[in-house]
Amino acid sequence: MTPIDARTLIRARASMALPTTDQRRSLLVTVLFLASSFAFAITAGFGLGTWLLLHATIGVPLPEATWSALVQVHGHAQLVGFAGLLVMGIAHRIFPRFRGADEPTTREVVLAYGLVAGGLLLRPAQIWTDLPARDALLMASGAAELAGMLVYARLAIRTLAGGTNAHRADELFIGAGAVFGVIGAMWGLVALAPTLTGGATLDPDPDRAHIAALLLGFVSAHVIGVSLRVAPAFIAAPPASDRVIVGAVIAWAAGVTLATLGEPLGPVVLLGTALVLVRVIGPFGRSVAVRDVPAPARVVRLAFRGAYAWLVAGIALLAAGAIPGMPLGSEVAGRHAIALGFLTQIVFGVGSRLIPAVTGGRAPSVAAVRAAIVLANVAAALRVVFELVGPNVTGAAIALAASGPVALAALSVFGMAAAHSVRSALRSAIA
Repeated sequence: MTPIDARTLIRARASMALPTTDQRRSLLVTVLFLASSFAFAITAGFGLGTWLLLHATIGVPLPEATWSALVQVHGHAQLVGFAGLLVMGIAHRIFPRFRGADEPTTREVVLAYGLVAGGLLLRPAQIWTDLPARDALLMASGAAELAGMLVYARLAIRTLAGGTNAHRADELFIGAGAVFGVIGAMWGLVALAPTLTGGATLDPDPDRAHIAALLLGFVSAHVIGVSLRVAPAFIAAPPASDRVIVGAVIAWAAGVTLATLGEPLGPVVLLGTALVLVRVIGPFGRSVAVRDVPAPARVVRLAFRGAYAWLVAGIALLAAGAIPGMPLGSEVAGRHAIALGFLTQIVFGVGSRLIPAVTGGRAPSVAAVRAAIVLANVAAALRVVFELVGPNVTGAAIALAASGPVALAALSVFGMAAAHSVRSALRSAIA
């Protein structure tokens, strides 16, 4: 493997250049996405998830509500509120730079945000079966999220199709992710059917399809596409072959489609594709930098390595869970490996570079980002390993319960570091 030449590094870094004056005008919209994402994560996401874990393991009391309904609201907030809004908030700023295109209008971006965030705010109506007009609120929730995903997909695909830069294969992952966001929201609306007639929980089969399409299709495909684009600049990895990426996109889309339809072959296809992606993204390969990699890049590389290891482990667990007779814990552990180990960790690593890039603020503290990454790995290990072991093993219940507070601590550490970066951008904008 030959060292990367200076022109390649310049081109890679140019796509991450600081915002222009015009781009700074959308700073408040970006801050709105980021703040809302972390607010949903701290409350109904990581927060409610921690509460549920503490109730299940050591008996901390819960409000009067169906356990399954609370679990479903938690998962939805984590997937659509934390990960979904974060993807959308970063995407509308970096995709135009990838393509050399104009940014979408603030009105369109705010419309997508308002619809998705509004749907999320209405979703807790599922918890209270005697709530007046509950069916109308839940129908509005599902319809608003679907409409928001349609608006976002239109913006994303239009941006990817335009611009003056040469098209690159990693954009196919992002486009596929936008399409799967719409598909996932459609399944989510179908899953609400029992709750519209007084039921406490979602229809399990459409809900499983909804989770697969959003977790593996919408969020993961976006993350993979961005990883392929930024890895040469962020972790000094060699650029991936377009031919390999195109094949990986086709295989990933097929695997997500099969998983969404409940076919056991889906996770198997995704597992093979994930192994190829780890190879071409290059977190475990030899660096092609001609100089020592600086501390911020080493932290991002740490996040890449941990995240993609968890992605492979999580999909392997999903594949195992699809085998008849396997315990449900394999599927639950697999989802948490991907959501907590892969997505959360890559958000911390890549976000530490993208948040200052899209806001114009200072880079977050390297020590804080590293601490958040370490805590995320500890939380993922506790959650996944002891989900598989089972709470009846001595000490397992305590370890499982500890995963929630550790995950919340990881989010808090990174959130404070990101907030410092955003505050510096706001001060500069005001000045």
